[in-house]
Amino acid sequence: MNLSGQQRKKLQEALIDAFPSTASLEQMLTFELDKKLRVIACEGSLQDIVFKLIQTANSQGWVEDLVRAACDSNPGNPTLKAIAETLLSNHEPETPSNISQKPSNQGQKILILAAIPHGLRLDKEIREIEEAIRRATNRDLFEIKVRTAVRPQDIRRAIAEEQPQIVHFCGHGEKDGSLLLEDDGGNNKLVTPQGLASLFESHTDCVKCVLLNACYSEQSAEAIKQHINYVIGMNNSIQDKAAIAFSQGFYDGLGYKTSASQNVYQRAFNEGIVAIKLEDISQGAIPILKKF
Repeated sequence: MNLSGQQRKKLQEALIDAFPSTASLEQMLTFELDKKLRVIACEGSLQDIVFKLIQTANSQGWVEDLVRAACDSNPGNPTLKAIAETLLSNHEPETPSNISQKPSNQGQKILILAAIPHGLRLDKEIREIEEAIRRATNRDLFEIKVRTAVRPQDIRRAIAEEQPQIVHFCGHGEKDGSLLLEDDGGNNKLVTPQGLASLFESHTDCVKCVLLNACYSEQSAEAIKQHINYVIGMNNSIQDKAAIAFSQGFYDGLGYKTSASQNVYQRAFNEGIVAIKLEDISQGAIPILKKF
């Protein structure tokens, strides 16, 4: 869909009427589309910000998603309803009764990055993730890509090539928050939290969740959180068995049916915590969820 100038104007008026503050508009984009308003339009009046939002959505081809998300978030607004009926073919405005039945899971690609094993059962962790997705009610919505023995350049290229929604790192972490990889010569190579933050800053449009299943990775998770909505790290050393249990629970939770009122990643995180506690209650406080 390519909006005319008049259509942009009407959509701008509708969005301002439905979301009269920057905060309400930002919440709608975050909850409904997993997009960051401050990345799209960080400064200016509400009118300027909405103008930039529409301009970006129009140029990138997600105007229809924007209109539907706005209607889902504020289904009773007559101005939004009118513009939706004009812009969307076969649009059925949402009502409270059918909003609750709308699934919040959408098609997602999961990129698993496995580093130096050094005694870790990374093969078992990957297998458990694949099994969890195969068991999922919504299994057709997920696609898994795996890269092993990754070097820093492999991570950078893999994310750029695959454009995943979820990035899952499994391997070793150091006490300063760095992740342990290899260089071209097979030697240990540390990737700092700051380096990881720079990497994910370039992929805010596609990556929605990062899971660092490595010891002491909370500091890296905190750095990445500047750019990605949901990041999970470990605040201490985590046992191999507990790390695998968390992965299994997380992807079980990701594959469950959800209502529009449920946060998919929060629910998956909670399920991972339950899985750990069933194995070893003492390890249950190690995974930490960071939210943008």
